Amino acid sequence: MIKVVFLDEEQGWQSSFYNSFSEKYEIIIPDTLPKNIEDIWELIRDSQIAVVDYRLNGDGTISYTGDAVAREIHKHNKHFPVLILTSYEDNAIQECIETQSIRGKEMITEPSLQEKLCSIINSSVGIYERKKADSEKCIKDLQEKINNGEKLTSQEESDKYDSEVYLAELDMDSSLRANLINRGTSKELEEMISLAHKIIEKHDKR
Repeated sequence: MIKVVFLDEEQGWQSSFYNSFSEKYEIIIPDTLPKNIEDIWELIRDSQIAVVDYRLNGDGTISYTGDAVAREIHKHNKHFPVLILTSYEDNAIQECIETQSIRGKEMITEPSLQEKLCSIINSSVGIYERKKADSEKCIKDLQEKINNGEKLTSQEESDKYDSEVYLAELDMDSSLRANLINRGTSKELEEMISLAHKIIEKHDKR
């Protein structure tokens, strides 16, 4: 079962979401939301997707909104699926730039729309998991070529690097990402130096 975290400050919506989707998903609903948004990742990290109410601060208990939650999540995992549910969709569309989808909260309670929400959840998680698996496979396959003494083509080197960066971005708290970024920066610097040398050589020949 897909693990879905549902974040909403209202117990009524919490109950509605659980009753509507608990037979299809493993639902995780925190009893309370942390005062500090920096603590939100601990509620999310073991799930596969977060479904978040846009107006989390509606009753004044907490100060942050759904779009802020999405930004905080993506500080830890750049590609983690986040869906914003809101009854104020126009405002959310303008403000929630970190999310994959935005839909009305009536999708929780209306049977005719529940299946649509399930499709969005399934699709979002499917794309996320597939991209992760493809990146892992790419690295494994190309590393096997290297281990067998084969030289990678420029495209294969690029694909391997892109896959490594993508996987590193799934764990932004790890030092692996910093190492990869440094490698990327060094690679770009080498390319710039090489280009500069070529320009100088071309100029000297004139």
